[in-house]
Parts: sequence; C-alpha cells; structure tokens
Amino acid sequence: MFMDITFLNQIDDEAFSSFENYLKPLLKKTLEVTNFDVSVSVSVVLVNDKEIHQYNKDFRNIDRPTDVLSFVDGETFDGILSLGDIIVSNETCRRQAEEYGHSLKREFLFLVVHGYLHLLGYDHINPEDEKEMLRLQKEILDNVVKRSNA
Repeated sequence: MFMDITFLNQIDDEAFSSFENYLKPLLKKTLEVTNFDVSVSVSVVLVNDKEIHQYNKDFRNIDRPTDVLSFVDGETFDGILSLGDIIVSNETCRRQAEEYGHSLKREFLFLVVHGYLHLLGYDHINPEDEKEMLRLQKEILDNVVKRSNA
C-alpha cells in the first residue's frame, strides 16, 4: 500500500517540525484499524488561529477559530486515492495541550488522527458515532505517543 503525506508548516512553528515523522505511522495505523486497504495521499497543513478562523467561516459558516478542519478530496489518480486536506491550528493546539495536560506532540497527533478519520468517512454527530471515533483515536494514538506531559 502506498502512502504519500505532505506536511506544510505554513507558519514555520519549529516546535511542530519534528512531529512530521509521526504522520506516516499514524496514517498507516489509522488505515489498518479502519480496514482501509487503498493507496492514499493526504496533506496536513499547519496554520494559525486567524487562518483557520477564515476557513471555518468560509466553509462552515462558523465565525471563530477551531482546532482542526478536514476537507475531503476523494479523487483517484493513478490508483492513489487523494483523501484530502487536514488543517490544524498551532495556536489552538497549544492551548488544548495545556488545558488537557497533553504534550504538544500528543495534541497535534490527536488532531491529525481526528482529521484522518473524518477523511475516511467517520463523524461524531451523534453520541454513538462520537464514542466510536474516540475509541479509534485512542487505539491509534496510544501505541505511538504518551498522553501526558510527564
């Protein structure tokens, strides 16, 4: 199975640069756990609160920043499914890491896995779906990164 991940650190926040090494193992684990056996490509883009706020306003009619947004592509080129784009706010990620007592790496990777799952068709609109997404996120992340700052 082929996987292509493009990581765009559009704000040059160096703290996030080393996290790129975790993206492929997380996507691989996500595809395994969800029984998704197709070659894929995906983009992960790091932006600030101002930029993600604009995306949220333009595409979801929600006038505030958020932590992560997923934009499904779904086109297949040369046998490779373009899953789409995952947009993560570095500022919101930092705040949430502190609030939840997670390392910055854990929070960023949690948001990326959350985005991967959305691109694969998972959602959390009702309680049952939310429970399933949370279970999958935990299963995927717990093998890769510690939960706390300790």
